[in-house]
Amino acid sequence: MTLRPVFSVVMAGGQGTRLWPLSRESRPKQFLSLTGDRRTLLQATVRRAVEAAGSLERVLVVARADQAGLVQEQLPGLPEMNLLLEPFGRNTAACIALAALWIEKISPEAVMAVFPSDHLYEDENAWQAAVEAALSYASQTDSLVAIGLPPAYPSTGYGYMKTGRLLSTTDQHPVLEVLEFVEKPPLEQARKYLESGQYLWNIGTFAWQVGVFQEALERHLPATYAGLAAAGDYLNNPELLASVYEPIEDISVDYAVLEKENRVAVVRGSFRRIDVGTLASLDEVLPIDEQGNATSGEMLLRDSQDNIIFSDEGLVGLIGLQDTIVIRKGEIILVCPKDRAGEVKELVKQLEEKGFQQYR
Repeated sequence: MTLRPVFSVVMAGGQGTRLWPLSRESRPKQFLSLTGDRRTLLQATVRRAVEAAGSLERVLVVARADQAGLVQEQLPGLPEMNLLLEPFGRNTAACIALAALWIEKISPEAVMAVFPSDHLYEDENAWQAAVEAALSYASQTDSLVAIGLPPAYPSTGYGYMKTGRLLSTTDQHPVLEVLEFVEKPPLEQARKYLESGQYLWNIGTFAWQVGVFQEALERHLPATYAGLAAAGDYLNNPELLASVYEPIEDISVDYAVLEKENRVAVVRGSFRRIDVGTLASLDEVLPIDEQGNATSGEMLLRDSQDNIIFSDEGLVGLIGLQDTIVIRKGEIILVCPKDRAGEVKELVKQLEEKGFQQYR
């Protein structure tokens, strides 16, 4: 049971460069619909955030100033004051700190839930139950609470949390002490984590009392805390905020605060997360044909298995290809082996070097 007012914070300022060319600077992945559902990832996240907070009036969306139009287009019912615009991205520590400052002015006794805007969940009821358990525990303690999942395989792309003693069982969910955060370990280490049963995936979803987080931020990231606190009443003015944001450190809340805190707990969830983080992950959200191809659009396939093919216009033909990604998005075509999808981010960096900024 949550004993305090609840606010949901949706972090919507990412660029999603690993999903290029589907995700582009003008419309990053959180503003796309990738599942056949008409809702975009952002819209789906806000719907879940409303369930956690109880109303849209207690949902905050934090985005970059140049994304304001996209957010307003996709969330026309969001109150204007609930859209917090960063002059430019400074990672999750600054994003969450900005939202905490806003909430503190409205409801200093509140507990806040923090959600990435680009995740999908296979069992949303189980996800919601885990969020409610995290909010309940956070509302009654001075802990910073994460939600974690037992690793399904030895992933090198996720962060991990090493768990310790059982702190509580809240709404039938185990709440465990967090002993250590580990970012994206090498494969052999990830295998050991999986076998040990002591580690959970960090899915970037958190809950804590606003005041508890502000105190931790002041201890561990004092310059960011002081800079944003000095922003005063112009939180919704990107021009004035720019002078405050300029010197703020570009760092995640995990590195800046959680890894340094000794009051971190984790709720162990029982749902499955689908993180559409790279092109290779599209096979988790697109329909699969009899040959194992994940497809969207018009195509002709001959002797081709286990590929990912996406086309938003025209016809794509494949002959004799396996384990390949083929993306046609407008005027851009991308082809790569599935196991090299992680290099797309590096390819995007070449756009400016080669004078192809229009394709970002």
